[in-house]
Amino acid sequence: MGIPVSGGWLLTPLRRLPALFREDGAHLPALTGIRAWAAFWVLLYHAWVFSVPRTIAIPLGGFSLDLTPLVSLGGAGVSIFFVLSGFLLGVPFAEWQLGLRRRPDLGRYLFRRVARVFPAYYAQLAILLVVAVFVPGQKTLSDWPSLVRHLFMLFNPPPVGVTPLNLVWWTLPIEFSFYLVLPLLAFLLRPGRWGWLLLASFAAMSAWRFMTVSWLSEAPIQQRVYTSYQLPGSFDMFGLGMLAALLYVNRDRLPDWLIPKRDPSRLALLGLVLVVAAVYWLFAERHHYWANYPIFYLWTPALSLGTAAAVLAGAIGSRLTDALFGNRVMVFAGLVSYSVYLWHIVLMGWLNATPLLQGLQGYRLPWLLLLSVPVIYAVAAVSYLLVERPFMRMRRR
Repeated sequence: MGIPVSGGWLLTPLRRLPALFREDGAHLPALTGIRAWAAFWVLLYHAWVFSVPRTIAIPLGGFSLDLTPLVSLGGAGVSIFFVLSGFLLGVPFAEWQLGLRRRPDLGRYLFRRVARVFPAYYAQLAILLVVAVFVPGQKTLSDWPSLVRHLFMLFNPPPVGVTPLNLVWWTLPIEFSFYLVLPLLAFLLRPGRWGWLLLASFAAMSAWRFMTVSWLSEAPIQQRVYTSYQLPGSFDMFGLGMLAALLYVNRDRLPDWLIPKRDPSRLALLGLVLVVAAVYWLFAERHHYWANYPIFYLWTPALSLGTAAAVLAGAIGSRLTDALFGNRVMVFAGLVSYSVYLWHIVLMGWLNATPLLQGLQGYRLPWLLLLSVPVIYAVAAVSYLLVERPFMRMRRR
């Protein structure tokens, strides 16, 4: 027998919440979940940094399982985002090249890209500037040129660019630069041109990175990171995502040993193993990465190849990727992943500075995650509902 509940008007909005966070039918849930994995990996890395970096290992009898690489190299989540962008945006252009659809309208395409990236970013920029007015000690913009550069996302190396107010913003212009050049690269998404796609991607990446590591050998590490991973230096990640899109669109023409048609879980497993192997490889060779060793040119391709395999398997319908990334929790986290990426380091910094966390004894990482993760995802959900979702609806219209 049901218990009557008064105030149904209060419960009605709660019943509508699942529909508000429901994935659009045109999307693939497993790929949305992979976005969640990428965002949380970056979050986990910054939590580790805030907590004072240390080795994280699990004793297993006489053996110790070192998990430090999986935590300390969370920046790999950015590479996952780039591969996903290459795939998701490359599919319509690959379908056009195969004759399955009309050419994507460039005006509509660019409007959708602007509406996806800028509103949530502008909302956060405005909030941070207002907070800085009322809360002492918060970072702000000191002059109009800095504000103009922030409005145009000019987080490129100086003298053109400026150091972003929020550390994670430096990747946003790289992503948007890819949006701009993708229509020019669409001719590479044609059957028989996959070799040229790979050659162009790796040649651009290698040439740019060699130039930056040679010129900036004495520069601070942060400047080398910002410069070497500008768009030419990150073309391998986007290019492998585009290759996965080309294979996906042409999957019926490819042999089953290359692209399994029924359940490509082996392809997904191989990709995830390659991602983990790449992470441990970089951790072992991290002291050589900026010394112009081969790993400087081969690590992100290895990581991106594994990611592209997992993405391709998820798009085809792998049971493994559906189980890991296509469940409701991961899909929800993936829907709000952009706002999680924008807000996590800001909120974590504020929470980490509270007397509660500063007064804790022992290792702070578990407590920081326990306190910050619910707050971050709650704020991200609000940002998604109030900012991202309305503009996403607008761009669909």
